[in-house]
Amino acid sequence: MDHHPKIEVKRSQVMHKTIDAIYENGVIKPLGRLDISESQKIKITVETTENIVASTKAIIKADPDVVRHVAVSDEYLYDL
Repeated sequence: MDHHPKIEVKRSQVMHKTIDAIYENGVIKPLGRLDISESQKIKITVETTENIVASTKAIIKADPDVVRHVAVSDEYLYDL
């Protein structure tokens, strides 16, 4: 006969979710809804995204007015 007390172990639910956020004035602001309780402790992993404009700056030398025209004109859109 077993005289050891029964121990019940409850497993906690762990949520892994990737969301977009913005860092402004020292605060990380989620751009989507988080399904967490108020004041719940969470762990955040930060992965920065590269600004495509900044990363390609000066790869192609062009007149700024020409670049602006191409960016805003429908003339250069591909017909898909």
